[in-house]
Amino acid sequence: MSGFLAYLALTAWVPFSVVAFAVMKPSQAAMLVMLGGMIFLPEVVSFDAPLIPPYGKHEIASTCALFGMLLRCPERLRLPRLGRGGDLFLAMASLSAVVTVMLNPDPIGYGPILVPGMHVRDILAFGIRAFIGVIQPYLVGRMCLQSTRDVRDLVRVVLGLGMVYSLLIMFELRFSPNLHRWIYGYHAREDFSQTVRWGGYRPTVFMEHGLAVALFAMVVAMYAAVQARLRKRYWGLPSWVWTLYFTSVMILCRSTGAIILGVIVLAAIIWLSPRTQLRMAVLIAAICFIYPALRFSGVLPTDAIADFTSSTIAPDRGASLRFRFQNEEVLMEHVRKRLGFGWGGYGRNRPYDSDGQNMVITDGYWIILLSSGGVAMLYAMFGVMLVPVFSAARVLRKVPDRGDQQLLVGLALVTVCYVFDLIPNGMFNQAPLFYAGALTSLCGALRLGKGQSPAVSQPATSVYLVTPVAPSR
Repeated sequence: MSGFLAYLALTAWVPFSVVAFAVMKPSQAAMLVMLGGMIFLPEVVSFDAPLIPPYGKHEIASTCALFGMLLRCPERLRLPRLGRGGDLFLAMASLSAVVTVMLNPDPIGYGPILVPGMHVRDILAFGIRAFIGVIQPYLVGRMCLQSTRDVRDLVRVVLGLGMVYSLLIMFELRFSPNLHRWIYGYHAREDFSQTVRWGGYRPTVFMEHGLAVALFAMVVAMYAAVQARLRKRYWGLPSWVWTLYFTSVMILCRSTGAIILGVIVLAAIIWLSPRTQLRMAVLIAAICFIYPALRFSGVLPTDAIADFTSSTIAPDRGASLRFRFQNEEVLMEHVRKRLGFGWGGYGRNRPYDSDGQNMVITDGYWIILLSSGGVAMLYAMFGVMLVPVFSAARVLRKVPDRGDQQLLVGLALVTVCYVFDLIPNGMFNQAPLFYAGALTSLCGALRLGKGQSPAVSQPATSVYLVTPVAPSR
């Protein structure tokens, strides 16, 4: 039975998606299918078919969401400001992948092992993988959010999913992170020791790692804070009550990075103006852009940062950070040999010793991108996810409604927080690409004078002009 229910759940997500699109507004259904699949479907297992990469929970969820949108509202393919901002960087990432394949035809020997070179046929395989794993979730976000009303729908969907997930988080805090094993028959991650932090359990529920759960809890708390700024009520209670609740859940997830980042951003949402909040988002985005350059130049005082973490937070957190820095150093030495377009796939991006043993553990998504695709792929992908944040700063002044401003800024903060987490950690799911696509589309619509609340939007018959916003529950 081990794994059977996991495959059954993956298969059942298709009819679930059909029902969701049949009874809900298409954009809301796509959000539920995309984000719900991310947090509820099983990890690790996947369907393997010829010519396509393994099809797991994230691929199935984004595919169902995309096909549902194409069938129910194909007019949303008329994307605002197509071919600019993140779209341009997405094209650059695709072109960069082709160049990487062409520059890595040579097999590499490390003692008893031979790492194969790349072939022209890999361009097709990498193209399919890029469409399913990168373009598809980005496009779902582009089609789902084309107005501030769509952002309000997204907030309601995220808060609803967060409420259900918080109950599962509380369950695992009390009874141990075993829901994935009890329901699907196996652990999502073999190293169970990483589920213990601060003398208690760190929930994983149905995600790959407790870090992913903590990041999702942080996003839910952020959206609850956005609703509190808008003075909305949820389930009969003021949103500030739910902000306190979801913030507590975030802290109980016991992820140091998410807690520190979450507390800072939540304080900004609650007390600062939308314009100042967006300046913070731009600053975080700039840090993400310059971090790789600081690491390569040796300017970043890694030892001092690790020592400070050990003395102010916990010795084990400092040791973990030092370990990450050390692995980055080894990888950067390997990357310097092919800095422009990287080493490609098949594990070529990792250095091996004379016995053929892998010498590093790759944690940060940025170093994975850099080692496999070089500087070109790193900044193309970060451009896809971060350029929309800078675009939001440019269009904010065109949004006169204070509520719409907060919704735009909240989406920008969620996007940049997901990307900032890619510096120390891997990309656990497709959420950063989904939110980046959503922010790109919203900025494009706002720049064209569309997509705002009816009270301030210009008369038009565009599909991006929203209908009156229904009161929040």
